[in-house]
Amino acid sequence: MKVKTVYFLLLVLALLSTALVQQARGNPLITNQLKAISITVTGKLLNDSTGNPVKNHSVFVNVPYIGYNSTVYTDTSGNYADTIHDLPGLGDTVLVSTYDCHNTLHIQSQPIHSYSIIINFFICESFSPQCTADFIAELDSSSVTPYKYRFFDLSTGNPDHWSWNFGDGTTSSERNPVHAYTNSGHYKACLSISRDNLDAPCADSSCTYIYTPRYYSIGGHVFIGDHPINNPVSTGDTGIAYLYKLVNNHVVAFDTVTFTYLGYYSFPHLLKGDYIVKVTLTPGSLNAWKYAPAYYLQAVYWQQSQLLGVTDTNVFNFDIYLKRANDSISGSGRISGKVQRHIQTSGMFILNRSEVLLLDSLKNLITYTLSDAAGNFSFPDLPYGNYLLFVESTGKFSKFSQVRISLQNPIADTLVLDIYDHNVTGINEIAKDNAVVAGSPFPNPSEGAVSIPLTVNRPVDLITTVYSIQSVHLLESGSHFNPGSYHLKADLATLAPGIYILVIKTLNGDRICNAKIIKY
Repeated sequence: MKVKTVYFLLLVLALLSTALVQQARGNPLITNQLKAISITVTGKLLNDSTGNPVKNHSVFVNVPYIGYNSTVYTDTSGNYADTIHDLPGLGDTVLVSTYDCHNTLHIQSQPIHSYSIIINFFICESFSPQCTADFIAELDSSSVTPYKYRFFDLSTGNPDHWSWNFGDGTTSSERNPVHAYTNSGHYKACLSISRDNLDAPCADSSCTYIYTPRYYSIGGHVFIGDHPINNPVSTGDTGIAYLYKLVNNHVVAFDTVTFTYLGYYSFPHLLKGDYIVKVTLTPGSLNAWKYAPAYYLQAVYWQQSQLLGVTDTNVFNFDIYLKRANDSISGSGRISGKVQRHIQTSGMFILNRSEVLLLDSLKNLITYTLSDAAGNFSFPDLPYGNYLLFVESTGKFSKFSQVRISLQNPIADTLVLDIYDHNVTGINEIAKDNAVVAGSPFPNPSEGAVSIPLTVNRPVDLITTVYSIQSVHLLESGSHFNPGSYHLKADLATLAPGIYILVIKTLNGDRICNAKIIKY
């Protein structure tokens, strides 16, 4: 009996020993063999005052034994997660830390005794140290370079590194770069940002698509007399064409081109819009002082110039006819003076190289000159008589000045011609109906018609009325407009020079425009 008992006990011990060996082979805790494993560290960050999740907050995970460091961020529910790979086995320690609103570091450690570790934090919520990439790209419509864009960084989180990819194979590390695409098309532009703060590093990226606009070209011949300059034979002249753009009813200098061949000027790469072109001959040209500068089509004053509308096609027939000056006048009189410019905020300044026109009493051009570097001008060798002088400067405003020279007073040398950077002639427009939005009348002052830009959002009937400054009804017209952009014309040709009030109303009486206009 005792022998059987002993045998039974020995059998049990053998079975237990076998089981322990098999278990040891599959358990990294009691094996001498190193086996790479992966563990997951998860948790939640909650506001210690409200219990709400702390979103987009950085959490730092560290395993000192293997030198592991990682930064993760909480999601909208305050949860974070990190997976640590290639651990040599269980038994090490993981450290998880995060900063609170006082910039105090909270640290929790836990031995790695399982494949899943959960560590939660209750902290006062701080501003998110995570940065967010954001930007806008704006077409530089004031540049003569096509497809030129200005990129503006709008990222949050105080990044200190910016990496731009413009989508055409070019890059930049500037914060607000300027980039011109070579060809039209659409490009995926991306911004990547980062912050190298060791306590709260971050990184993010953002992308947007850029669709380049269409550009158009304009051009035309410049005539002196019946033929364009240097066409069909050389006249020894060189022309300079100045291009101005109408931007928010202001005239802005845009581009300049010098030309000689066949008397033809051209401006490529123009966006849709309204433009003004002025042409003059260079001082070294054979006919420089025989022909005064002129605007399209044959206007001497910029207020009379016809706008060059660039819409949806190229236009190459904007011909300009220079005005013939009287280069044979002779006399003993002289008119001279100085050009001055008034600036509302800074008083009075000398304006250099202004174009001064000499006209007869009926405003017919006689000749012109340019003021010198000090603003001085002079018209010598004039016959006695009555004259008008006018400063012609594109986008600026001036008035006609009368002067008389005679045998008794042959010299008038104290003339002061004023020129203004802006036109203070109007009453602010009043828009009470969102069916239509009106801009400022242009040109103003004017010798003929004025144009009022309109943006029509739904079909509307408008009544345009012109009153005298004493509110006497003078002119009225009505028009129907469908949705779109227009230039409403008000013809002042039948009116005497003076100040008038232009009013545009809808049929129900809502005022769209109420502006003061001046006619020369």
